[in-house]
Amino acid sequence: MRKSWDLIRPTFVLVIICLVISAALALTYNLAGVADLANAGYSAEQLAEFSASALPEADELQKVDVSVEDEDFHSVYKAANGAGMAIVVVTKGYNSDGMTVMYGFNPDGVMQGIYVIAQEETPGIGDKVTTDTEYLSRFAGQSADSFQVDTVAGATKTSTGLINGAKRAFELFEQLKGEVLG
Repeated sequence: MRKSWDLIRPTFVLVIICLVISAALALTYNLAGVADLANAGYSAEQLAEFSASALPEADELQKVDVSVEDEDFHSVYKAANGAGMAIVVVTKGYNSDGMTVMYGFNPDGVMQGIYVIAQEETPGIGDKVTTDTEYLSRFAGQSADSFQVDTVAGATKTSTGLINGAKRAFELFEQLKGEVLG
């Protein structure tokens, strides 16, 4: 019996050490509030910056809590002055981590613009599309039934990601407009 315990003991000790370290790491993660930061939303200054491109007619964006079970959905905001709503989605471009993009809509469902909040696309190629105001302006004025924006040669996956995100945002607008806009 003693011989088998001598063989098992190192494995048992390592498992106990791993469990203690994992528990300490989880506790530190939760106490530091890192989990809350990922879902915290945006500051008023950030929202003003985003909405200047995505929903220019909005005076102030207010977060609306909705229940949506969709892995692409991040958050939704309502314009305080009734100019419409902004939907933030995560869409996949070239980088599998995705891009976080705000799409703005007037109350009739016409896209007013978009703003790329975060992206990790290929420097000098895909990331140029996310900051190209001429390309991004092509999304403004589009409606779900006639949506058409071309991809950009050389940055096909990034521009396709923005287009797919817009299509998803149109679907989410239809789903949420009654709840958000009243």
